[in-house]
Amino acid sequence: MWFNQWYRGQPRIRRAPRRKPSARGQVRLRLEQLEDRTLPSTFYAATASDLVADIKAANKAGGSNTIVLTAPTSSPYVLTAVDNTTDGPTGLPVIKSPDNLTIVGNGDTIERATTIPFSGVPDFRLFDVAKGASLTLENLTLQNGFVFGDVQQASAQGGAIYNQGTLVLSVVTVQGNSVLGDTGTFANNAKSNGGPGQDVAGGGIWSNGSLTLENGTLIQNNQVQGGRGGDVYNGSSTSHGGSGGNAFGGGVYIASGTANLGGVTLSRNSAYGGQGGAALASNGGNGGGAFGGGLAVALGTVTLSSATVQSNTAQGGSGPNAYGGAASGGGIDLVGGTLVLCRTTVQSNTAQDGSGLLGSLRSLGGGIHITAGATAYLDAFTVANTLSNTDSSGLNGATANIDGTYFQQNC
Repeated sequence: MWFNQWYRGQPRIRRAPRRKPSARGQVRLRLEQLEDRTLPSTFYAATASDLVADIKAANKAGGSNTIVLTAPTSSPYVLTAVDNTTDGPTGLPVIKSPDNLTIVGNGDTIERATTIPFSGVPDFRLFDVAKGASLTLENLTLQNGFVFGDVQQASAQGGAIYNQGTLVLSVVTVQGNSVLGDTGTFANNAKSNGGPGQDVAGGGIWSNGSLTLENGTLIQNNQVQGGRGGDVYNGSSTSHGGSGGNAFGGGVYIASGTANLGGVTLSRNSAYGGQGGAALASNGGNGGGAFGGGLAVALGTVTLSSATVQSNTAQGGSGPNAYGGAASGGGIDLVGGTLVLCRTTVQSNTAQDGSGLLGSLRSLGGGIHITAGATAYLDAFTVANTLSNTDSSGLNGATANIDGTYFQQNC
């Protein structure tokens, strides 16, 4: 008891309150984003339906993927239906971003069906590469793609491939693909004119991204045909038929971006301007123009090295009641951008104007046509081997091989 009385009389010692750790002293746990570890996937396609399914799976997986074609070369991958209409009817799924897809063809063929028993097969191209996506094709043939434009809905571009991403073709043949423009609207009264035919571009390939053609890739027997101008029915002397549509790049059309064509052959490709629409007297539409039977460049930077451009044709459309359309660049037509030609042969190409009741517009540059404002660099080998080309302004005259201004430089 005496202890309790003594303790109560002592002063109490207060303990300092516990302080919460300051923010500076705290260790915060954070979730750190790890490096993308997506593993490459390899798919094997024995049939066309397998190929469609594998492209969809690769798109879903993203990253780098490979599809190996395993069918015998005697059994092509025949497409019979439209998969999508994202950029116009296409037979295979769009290659989507961020898919980096390689298709190893092993000498096989991917084609649009054209013969019995595939009667009634719709029109479509084969491939569509989206912006941000990448497609590499190796040891493969692409053929029979067909794009028919619709002035109300779909563009008429890229008979085999429509590219907005990165496209590489190595040991690939692109052949027998076509683009046809829609006919202009018809007029049926005295106050109306026929509509213009639809413009077309890229019978084999249309590109505004990055394009590489290499290792003996062959672009052959592809074509573009501008749409026919609309006719005038029950018209008057003031009603005019529609002009024919213009045709650009029978083999390849570069809308913009970059293109490197090394060890490539562009042969027997054609660009045909559309026919002008009919009307009373001489009021028909003019024929459409044709630009670049083998290759047409609108913008961008394009390089050809150790390439061959031969036996291509640019043919202006007819104007039955007006003027025939002009043609330029039977082999290559450079409208804008920059073109570099190194150790390249441009031979036996033709630029021919269309026939017309009132005459024809002048055609230039059977081999190479360079528009004022565009920039072209040619080495001495290319200049010496641009030969035997024809344009209708002078047949094999001064403008037949190279028309326009260029800079000569070593490669």
